[in-house]
Amino acid sequence: MSETTQKSSHFDRDPVTTKEYIGYNMGALPGAFFGSFMGQIQAFYYKWMGLGYGLIIIAQVLFAVWNVLNDPLFGILQNRTKTRSGRYIPWIKWCAPFFSVAFILVFIPPGEWKGGADELQVPLFIWYLATQALYDTFFTIIYLAHVALLPQMTFAATERTKISVLYAILSVIGGFAAGLLPLLFLTNPDPQKIQLFQILVYLFAGLSLIPWILVVKWVKERPEFLPPGKDVSLLESFKIVFRNPSGRIYIIYDGISVGILNILLTGLTFMFEWLFGLISGVPRVNPNWTFVDALPAVILLVVGAVAGVIVQLQIPKNRDIKTAIQVGLIFQAVGFFIAFLGTLPGPGAPADAYSDPSNIWLFGAGIGIGFFGLVTDFVYHNPMRGDTIDYDELKTGERHESIYAGIGCIFSKPMISVALAIVPAIMTAFGFENKSGDPSLPALGVSDTGTYPMAVIGVAVATLLVPAILATIGAIAWKWYPLDRKALDAMHVELAKVHEQKRAERLTEAGGSKFVE
Repeated sequence: MSETTQKSSHFDRDPVTTKEYIGYNMGALPGAFFGSFMGQIQAFYYKWMGLGYGLIIIAQVLFAVWNVLNDPLFGILQNRTKTRSGRYIPWIKWCAPFFSVAFILVFIPPGEWKGGADELQVPLFIWYLATQALYDTFFTIIYLAHVALLPQMTFAATERTKISVLYAILSVIGGFAAGLLPLLFLTNPDPQKIQLFQILVYLFAGLSLIPWILVVKWVKERPEFLPPGKDVSLLESFKIVFRNPSGRIYIIYDGISVGILNILLTGLTFMFEWLFGLISGVPRVNPNWTFVDALPAVILLVVGAVAGVIVQLQIPKNRDIKTAIQVGLIFQAVGFFIAFLGTLPGPGAPADAYSDPSNIWLFGAGIGIGFFGLVTDFVYHNPMRGDTIDYDELKTGERHESIYAGIGCIFSKPMISVALAIVPAIMTAFGFENKSGDPSLPALGVSDTGTYPMAVIGVAVATLLVPAILATIGAIAWKWYPLDRKALDAMHVELAKVHEQKRAERLTEAGGSKFVE
């Protein structure tokens, strides 16, 4: 047995308990529940409530500013927290109820503000901005703390991947369970559907408290990683992250991946209506088109995602996580571009009526290839962040999980705002506008000067072409991520020595931290 293999064995056999394994992963469910609803926020405010796209863009610019500020702020505050329960668990314990309340507020604006009338735009804009900011504040607090737990729960790549696979499965199941119903209610909505949608908001807000109880009860922090000495300042926190070459590339990747996912979520109901051919209430060439006709695209999407999980789990066995993520980004770039080509209307499509998708198989194949790559992020995003934090500990001597979680978001959080703004902005540029003052109808439709083929192209550009471009940029940037298998093996040898020294110097005989009374 070689010296490297022998000394890095701790990083191969660092198992978590069953309770920790289950408890930590239960934290995936609230984010999946809420994320599926929040992904439809533009379908609710832009399409149903009639909030103008100009005000949406202003709101997202202001929202992005707060997003840039709050993640580093709370990351530093959590890094400075020192309690018997650790740095992160207390934040989850006390803020989870406020997280659910903030989520509810986003989707219960006064109903009389609907319709797009000028005098109602300002109060609706304020509600839209303020509730999103409140929701994101508690989302930031909770999930900065939650993702900071994983890198110190285990240092074994196999264990981190095992945790992340279950996390991805629960995220998909939770997102599907919570996302299917909003999708049904916000696709071609009416007052009864909106009422049922809002009942679901209350239901999932309540259910989401249960996972946090299990996280707090079953997941334990390692006391040897509570740092001694003075607290890290804001400037020092930025220096820590940006001096780390893997940290710099991680920030770019985090922004790209979050941007792609949020554009897909934001555009989902528009995709189902305008690209899958499930739009109703408009003049159309073939009124008999149904969900059965759209099944090829749906089936290929599911097949691509399942195949992606199976294949991507095999790549690190022979290569590394870096390679898996590179493959994922390339497949997203190629797949979403093919899907975009498959949505383009034929040359004979009438201007004044909706034409059914003429290349549904090509569209479906592209979606399947894209989702083959997209699932990579669900499986390897957190293990890759853990590797980046491990590398930082080797360079700085301390662990800064919440700082990386916070400062790592300075690109990804604004990308959420970009996603929420770019979909309605592009659709408006291609001919959509607020048309209806009827409270029983959606406020969004094709303008009098627009055409249905251009409207379809607008949805395709916003929801498919933009993600393809982002994935291409990400694939190019990812080539410079430094932590391949050789670098990780060498890093683990040195970290094993560092951790042994910390346990000897920082723990009491009872196993607690010497720095917390």
